[in-house]
Amino acid sequence: MIDVGWLGSPVDVATFVVVLAMLVFRLRPRVETVAAAVVALAERRDDVDDDRLRDDLDVDDSAVDALRPRIVHVDDREGSEG
Repeated sequence: MIDVGWLGSPVDVATFVVVLAMLVFRLRPRVETVAAAVVALAERRDDVDDDRLRDDLDVDDSAVDALRPRIVHVDDREGSEG
């Protein structure tokens, strides 16, 4: 078992746990989203190898697809009938 004394006082241990939780649950998804955005932008450039960048950043195709805008056509005639 790990002794708490190596890390410091109980307040230090609580601070360490809070920072670790923030890193895992809040910052990691943001970094993954930014990496997917970089790959999505790289796909538009001819001078960037987006496949290699995708492999280096370990980004899924679904994460990149989720960032692409969806254009939905709405028929204006539906609301003008009356």
